[in-house]
Amino acid sequence: MKPGGPAIVRSIVAVIVLALALATACGSGDENRRVSIGHSLGQSEVNGIPERIVALGTQWLDATEALGITPVGYIDDVAVSTGAPAPWEPPELADSVAIDPRGDILAQVQALDPDLILTPGFAADEKNYGGLSKIAPTVPNLGNTQIDSWTAQVDVLGKILDREGQAASLIANLNGRIDAIAKKYPGLAGKTYAAIRVESPTEFSAITAPEIGANTLFTKLGMKLPPQLTADPQAGRKTFPLERIVDFPTDLLVITATSPEAADALGAVPGYYELPSVQKGSVAVLDIATGTGLELLSPLSLPYALDMLDPTLEVAAT
Repeated sequence: MKPGGPAIVRSIVAVIVLALALATACGSGDENRRVSIGHSLGQSEVNGIPERIVALGTQWLDATEALGITPVGYIDDVAVSTGAPAPWEPPELADSVAIDPRGDILAQVQALDPDLILTPGFAADEKNYGGLSKIAPTVPNLGNTQIDSWTAQVDVLGKILDREGQAASLIANLNGRIDAIAKKYPGLAGKTYAAIRVESPTEFSAITAPEIGANTLFTKLGMKLPPQLTADPQAGRKTFPLERIVDFPTDLLVITATSPEAADALGAVPGYYELPSVQKGSVAVLDIATGTGLELLSPLSLPYALDMLDPTLEVAAT
């Protein structure tokens, strides 16, 4: 053997042994790791770091992807509504299983052998939660509202996935982007807005609480809801006859129409074209995908929606 040979071999062996020891230690730590997550239906215990996540809803789906994890199965609310994936979804999602919400969801989820299930409030009553939690640890809506805060979801996932630093950075960066727009358009401060969804040619709906859904974005920009909505914040979402749109003389009007017929009906309402927002040009008419992403804010839909809204926000600020 050449001089120094045994020493080199011993060094290599030592490195391998150390690497194996570290790998074993890390693996053991992951397996012994336990995170307790409180939510609207109680508490869930997650052991180890999940690797096979099923995300039943756009918000949880996007939060998972934003932290670098592609779920093994998912429901995309945008795809359910439009028949196409949300435009902000990454291409890697094509390798995952799209769960059909019209089929047996429990059976489809169980077939994916998940180690964590994430589900939104409007899909997780106690019966569904009970069935899902028998398959794997399940985290439903975190609060008592149907639409969770995207920041709360990212924060919780950061804890579950042991990526708290990444989660905090993601939240800070996105909030920084909102703050930058508020600084760019200081005239938005104090202005009124209404973000409505025209459900049919005869009615529209709006979320009434400032801390839910799209309202969290506009309030962070310094804007405020009109009294017609804040009068009943506990309603969550309130439905109005379409002709009541003229009772919303806001500085900004954001409209998502669920069909061409619904959009046409809105323009036919007497007095619609006399609304301040219509006169000024501060009306944003969104497609269903963007409107859904705005309502179900996520770390992926938020930047996309901001890009779509930017020109209208500029007009509203003047």
